[in-house]
Amino acid sequence: MPLNKKIPIAVTMGEPGGINSELIIKTYKNTQIPNFFLIADPEWIEKSLIALKLKSEINIISCPEESKKGFLNIFPISNKVRFGFKKSYQSNVPAIIESLDIAIKLALNKKVEGIVTLPILKETLIKAGFKYPGHTEYLGEKTESKPLMILFNEKIKVASLTTHIPIRKVSEKITKKSICDAIEIMNKSLRNDFGIANPKIVISSLNPHGGEGGTIGSEEIDIIIPSIIKMQSLGFGVYGPLSADTIFSEPEVNKYDAKICMFHDQALIPVKTLDFYGTVNFTAGLPIVRTSPDHGTALNIAGEKEANDLSLRKAITFASIISKNRKRNEKRT
Repeated sequence: MPLNKKIPIAVTMGEPGGINSELIIKTYKNTQIPNFFLIADPEWIEKSLIALKLKSEINIISCPEESKKGFLNIFPISNKVRFGFKKSYQSNVPAIIESLDIAIKLALNKKVEGIVTLPILKETLIKAGFKYPGHTEYLGEKTESKPLMILFNEKIKVASLTTHIPIRKVSEKITKKSICDAIEIMNKSLRNDFGIANPKIVISSLNPHGGEGGTIGSEEIDIIIPSIIKMQSLGFGVYGPLSADTIFSEPEVNKYDAKICMFHDQALIPVKTLDFYGTVNFTAGLPIVRTSPDHGTALNIAGEKEANDLSLRKAITFASIISKNRKRNEKRT
């Protein structure tokens, strides 16, 4: 078999009880997206094909270079997957982690352009002993870096300063250092990953109406504003804070290249409202490129042929675009 000269994208299996196998089966036939392969137990896909009454040409590979467009390329893992739509089994957690670890290793060794992580069911992983609240935190730990979760579509780019933590713990995680670090990571990513020469970044407030001068919260006065002033003094194009209930309003949404919000839902609700299926989750700040669809495992519709693969197609496409942008811009610096 001739080897593929262009290195492909690696896709991790995620939760096998949800819509992930259907997404992969739908996506690989699209000739407009970059070449990719799935890291998984091939029997899981074979059983999915039977259950979904679909046919695919499977190509089992032993290295990324054997991946071919027009085939459902699978890089086998050693752990077997217990099959079953609409069900999440803790016994599948070793396979899920193995798939992710292989992808990270391949990316760190530059054997793939980047990785795309299919959705996981965090509850199942945590109950099985997984010590991380999500992909973002695990990737940061495994690559010894500070990750910043960015969701983007054709309309906006937005990051969340804090990720998968309870709302009651958000305030204590907002520090001058965390805000300054996020601004620096976002600025670098906008330059290197998205090709924006002079990024303009706006920061949201934490409290309603920006804290109303400290009467309903002092984080803006004590932490957020001083952080913005500091980064402005260092030459960063950073603005705000803007009240979270106006930062996404029509007059403001197009003024800036990206937004940094204080917590998960503050960032994700507006971006998904604007374009749910066309949004991509990207982890900035890593030495590797990682994207993901913006949706979850959708156990409720698994096996029913209702899954929309647009977000996955965009995640694969942008993993390749970001990888090429990064390489091009890193050569210039």
